[in-house]
Amino acid sequence: MLSLVTLAVFAGLGVGVWDAWKNDQHESMCRPHGTEALALSDKARAVRIPLVFAGDPNISILQLGTKLPDDLGNLDTTSATELDIATAYAKKRDLAGQAARVVLDHQDCFDSDFIAEATRIDQAPTEVSRVEMPSPAHCSDGWPSSSIGRRGACSHHGGVVAGLPWATLFFD
Repeated sequence: MLSLVTLAVFAGLGVGVWDAWKNDQHESMCRPHGTEALALSDKARAVRIPLVFAGDPNISILQLGTKLPDDLGNLDTTSATELDIATAYAKKRDLAGQAARVVLDHQDCFDSDFIAEATRIDQAPTEVSRVEMPSPAHCSDGWPSSSIGRRGACSHHGGVVAGLPWATLFFD
């Protein structure tokens, strides 16, 4: 009877050691993929798209994890063009897409939240079809009214067209 108990104890210890070894093997196999995915995601996060609101859903999904971009820099000092904005988006999307591909190619190494984020990134548009640049409020016929923001501005010029504080990205 004692030998049966001893055998059961050793079998239990053996299973515990085996499971720990398997977990260590899995962790050591997955660590490089996790490091690569997060490094690419950090590079994507570092790409600033000028004149675009950082919280724009088209931009904020282009990273793994929950940290959003910190700032946009000084919007008054940029001379960004539509091409600059579209190019920055494409670069950010490319890096984020590479991070997503690592996650999706090694799903057994990532939890379901990372897989869901990677899937969203993978489905995001790869390029911008059109950019609507920021603009101040103006009369719809182009009249340069100095009364915008006050009563009666642009009343004889088709009304006021609201200003756009941020560039707007359009995708096909």
